[in-house]
Amino acid sequence: MVARHEDRLGRGRWLAFALLAASTGVIGVCFLAAGAWPVLPWTLVELAGLAVAFHLIGRRARDWERLVVRGDRVIVERSVRGAHERREFNRWWLRVEIDPAGGERDPHLTLRFAGEAMHFGNALPAARRIEVARTLRRLTSCR
Repeated sequence: MVARHEDRLGRGRWLAFALLAASTGVIGVCFLAAGAWPVLPWTLVELAGLAVAFHLIGRRARDWERLVVRGDRVIVERSVRGAHERREFNRWWLRVEIDPAGGERDPHLTLRFAGEAMHFGNALPAARRIEVARTLRRLTSCR
């Protein structure tokens, strides 16, 4: 079911690209017919850049992260560029850290357990990431 939804989104994305490419191509050909031939190469450059952008957006559209607190476990799952990763932590020993933003950097949410560190929520806005860290600290500090 999820794969079909992703396929539909991918087809919709490329359909939108095709509509943009067709309209831009028609405009470029009209300029060519009017004698302004230098417009057409730049139209092709624009379409190539747009195709690259659509491709990169499509690759990142399938990335996701999930964090579940279940019993005495904290389960973190993520899929980045098709690579799936799942880690489980002891809820009571997990340390949740958020380093403050410095300069133009956004704060990072880091989960630490048994000498290992894992970043979480990189796709979240900074305010939402801080909110997730506070909620997770509350959920992992109760005994």
